[in-house]
Amino acid sequence: MPRVPTEKESKIPTTNEPRKIGSKKVRPCDNCRRQKHSCHITIPGKPCTDCAARNKECTFIAPPLKRHCKTPPRNTSSSIAGPSSRPINRERRIHSMSALIRGGRLPIMAEEDEPDGSDDAYYDSLDMEYDDCEESHYLGPSAIAASSLAASLSSGGGGPGQRFRQVSNGPVPALFVRNPALLYGRLGPPEGTQPLLQECVELVGQEKAQELTQLFKETTLLAFPVANRMRLEAVIRREPGSGTYSPTFLAALMSHAIYTYRPMERAVATIMWKKVLAALEDEYRLPRLVTLQTTMMILLCNPHENHAQNSMALGRAVGCAYVLGLHVECIKWKLPRWERSLRRRLWWSLIIMDTWRSYIQGRPPYIHPTDHNVSLPKMWDADWGNETSDEPRQSMLSFIGMAKLTVILERITSNFHTLQAAVSPPRDPYRSVLLESIANDLDAFQDWLDPQLDLPIKPKLTSRAPGVRSMQVAHLGLKVALIRLTLGEPGETSHDLEGTLKAALKIGKELVEFLETLDPVDYQPFWFPYSAFNILNGAALLLRIAVKANTLYPMINLQSGDVLIRLVTVIKAGYISSWTTAITAKTHLELLLKSLESDLPLAQSLLSILADPPKVHDALSQDQLLDPSMTGVMGTGTGSNPEWSLDINNLFAPMTDVDQQLWSSLGWLWDTQSMQS
Repeated sequence: MPRVPTEKESKIPTTNEPRKIGSKKVRPCDNCRRQKHSCHITIPGKPCTDCAARNKECTFIAPPLKRHCKTPPRNTSSSIAGPSSRPINRERRIHSMSALIRGGRLPIMAEEDEPDGSDDAYYDSLDMEYDDCEESHYLGPSAIAASSLAASLSSGGGGPGQRFRQVSNGPVPALFVRNPALLYGRLGPPEGTQPLLQECVELVGQEKAQELTQLFKETTLLAFPVANRMRLEAVIRREPGSGTYSPTFLAALMSHAIYTYRPMERAVATIMWKKVLAALEDEYRLPRLVTLQTTMMILLCNPHENHAQNSMALGRAVGCAYVLGLHVECIKWKLPRWERSLRRRLWWSLIIMDTWRSYIQGRPPYIHPTDHNVSLPKMWDADWGNETSDEPRQSMLSFIGMAKLTVILERITSNFHTLQAAVSPPRDPYRSVLLESIANDLDAFQDWLDPQLDLPIKPKLTSRAPGVRSMQVAHLGLKVALIRLTLGEPGETSHDLEGTLKAALKIGKELVEFLETLDPVDYQPFWFPYSAFNILNGAALLLRIAVKANTLYPMINLQSGDVLIRLVTVIKAGYISSWTTAITAKTHLELLLKSLESDLPLAQSLLSILADPPKVHDALSQDQLLDPSMTGVMGTGTGSNPEWSLDINNLFAPMTDVDQQLWSSLGWLWDTQSMQS
């Protein structure tokens, strides 16, 4: 409800004009004050912009907030509110990974809840201005103890006039210091990059620029919340108090939206990216959170093509994050709530990108679990916290799910895909116990999933929110990664081969059935850049099943071939629909199958399905096009299209000794994670 004016206020003449932005005649509503957002009331007596957009009651009944100066009082016991973990429903488990490996279970990882309470205190941000007077560079406890700053901290230093700022409420200090930009005479951000934004807007047009910004907020920003939505909107509206914001990020935002969601306009995106990458150099000379946000716009582009440059860009971003102190838990820091949440989300975005890059490309990660203590993100970290509406809530849960899956993936890579593991791999029984423990973690994740995010897809229940389908593919990709490890190395037979092959076939079938339920609507929203490689690993798993089954288990061999045909068919359908994930998967799968083309009949048949349809006007003359006997080729008669023809009699023929040697020598193609393009 709008605030009711008092009798004294009712005597003051009013106008129908909206109040001036920043005016203190009408204080912010309770919701905006609680969330630390700008309260924009366009019409006096009506709800503010944010409350109206979310259909919430706009009230003005909360008491004044307790303000803090630069040096807060000693006794501050504010804590953060956070939802408790959702209880695990073990009866709802559909596919138990541990049951596929062994029946025994080990204790799963315990998850710590956020401390209860609320934080109504006001604190200055570390990320509002772009100048050398802003404390932005983090120093760790060891650096503080070895410097003269320790004496200042013990005496209560860090107030006005000091060149450092202490933001920690806990026993471990969190010190931020000022650092010169060293731009060497150039005009740095944001003034120096303002022409960049103007050039990009002129290139696409003002109306198209607004459309791209809105598209980004409805897709990528929901699935990967690397920016604070309210502050971004306030910057776009140029509201006072929103702080300075680098135009480079706004230009990168539009470039990302064109490249990822407008594939027919990528020529324009190429021009814009050249300008953005040139401006990004100066951003790293004056690093802020927006520097990482700009880099994430590059890394989250789909299709994910320039792997080498992206890998180096990610390493640079991780170094920047360490400088900004994102690797340290900030829950109890004396910072605005929105900034603490944003720091945690940005850090976990980097961990997700780094861990999956390490797994797919077979390269060491930049971030190790011992180098940070930031807990998993929670719904509390969303821009609207626990009051988030339904679809954004599902997207935030999918982001949290990606973080949880990344923790499990880190266990797989650190134990099975490092140089040390290659030289001295884990042996049984430790190896089996380790696989069971990881499978238990996957089962716990399955129990954690909200019904709208669970698998298999239920048309009337499963959410279509941005990021959900991408998280589900990552979930299936982890199942594939784990079950491939249970198959062991090529030639190894220290386990129940038939039972393991059946379990692996079940996981491969689950992936194919998931892909078959997708429709063109599912192709449009955000997809994680490495989703295609999860599909590719599923194809490699099915190929391994076909080879290992061979003539020993002909029924499994036949079933794996059938599932492979279904997989390449659904990839081809996605390719025809211009689904970027399917396009990437098709390209790499063709390279894998071509290495087996001359000796494996199954590979030749699968390649015939994946092949692009021949252009009719190149293959036929004008007379042939008019010949009634060619109606089968044109699709109007009963003739069969050669593109989809398969030699069923030869498809599952027993492998010769040459075939077996070939598959054994090419085992690295599907037993390592580096798929060379």
